[in-house]
Amino acid sequence: MNSQTVKIGIVFLLAFITGVNFVVFPALGTAFTDPSVFALSSSQFGNLFLPQVACIIISCLAAPFLVNKSGPKIILAIGIALMMMATAGLWGMQFLMKEKEMLFPVLMVLVAFTGTGFGLSITTLNPLAASLFKNNPSSAILILQFLVGLGTSASPLMMNLAGDVHHWMYVPGIIVVAVSILFTILLFIRLPGETSFKLPERFTVPARLWAFFGIIVLYGCIEGTFGSFGTVILKSRGLDNADASLGLSLFWGGIAVNRLLFGIFARKYDLSLLFLLSPVSVGLIIGLLLFFSGTGTILALMFVAGFFMGSIFPGAIGWGTVEFPTLSVMVSGFLMAANQIGTGIVTNILGHFSDRTLSILQLLVILAVMICALLFVLKKNSKIKEAF
Repeated sequence: MNSQTVKIGIVFLLAFITGVNFVVFPALGTAFTDPSVFALSSSQFGNLFLPQVACIIISCLAAPFLVNKSGPKIILAIGIALMMMATAGLWGMQFLMKEKEMLFPVLMVLVAFTGTGFGLSITTLNPLAASLFKNNPSSAILILQFLVGLGTSASPLMMNLAGDVHHWMYVPGIIVVAVSILFTILLFIRLPGETSFKLPERFTVPARLWAFFGIIVLYGCIEGTFGSFGTVILKSRGLDNADASLGLSLFWGGIAVNRLLFGIFARKYDLSLLFLLSPVSVGLIIGLLLFFSGTGTILALMFVAGFFMGSIFPGAIGWGTVEFPTLSVMVSGFLMAANQIGTGIVTNILGHFSDRTLSILQLLVILAVMICALLFVLKKNSKIKEAF
């Protein structure tokens, strides 16, 4: 149970199942808003995810200090257990359907558990993957993030396979069984490099790490715009509902494909320049969305935009891990929190400007150029060649 292969397998499987857990509540959106099931209003459904974002940010920032005190295995186990409890609680809500007034408060608590568990788990899994592949830490993190993304697509797919919205309980039921098996295996393995997760007794957050933080906040604004308002933007460009949904799927698909390919080829080739130019490529593609109106062209541009975005976030974590090896878990927690902050800012602000899509796209181009410029500033006297 303590072979290197088993450790690698469990870490990457946990990344996948963490992604599955992360979107189980959004995936059940049709059940939550169906009058014959949970009967939540649109505003209640939107507010449901406020505690999730808040808990992810807090847990990501707290995780480095918790791991420093208790070690990665205990914190990872707590994170997985919290997600497992939340999903089990969601499955159990089928027995509370007659108590309509209780459903929303209970869901808020369960979503908070999911957010906390996700933050603790993913913050710990990033440096764990890097420690398992000491010669290729960035590649390991990219592939791990690919698996997280793959997991996020599994829950909606499971809901589609369930068919009838009244069969919603099968989704959390299956997930709980899978998580329970992985959680049990986790308890019996010894995770590597526990001493490498120790923070120095006295340290300050380096200025360069704050720069990474700012970059990922900006990245989170772009990702959050497409994730939350992608279909609105595409419909404003002339696409119908079905094509707008397809465009958003292609965007996330492009992100996943890039992370997988970048993770594989960064082992053999110097991809640092490609990484540095990815943000300006994203800006160029978004700019083209302003000028083209054909459905096929726009769908293709959405995939390409997602593709060039794919490596920016996990690549920054990998680069930061190489740059600050004694603060690897701090890098993971800070940048995970930064991404959620950027996404949260966009989700709360853009709702008031959703009718000004052209201005939003122009702003995204500016943000992409800013990210590229900041990355080139960080490149000076850095270890980026070691990361990619």
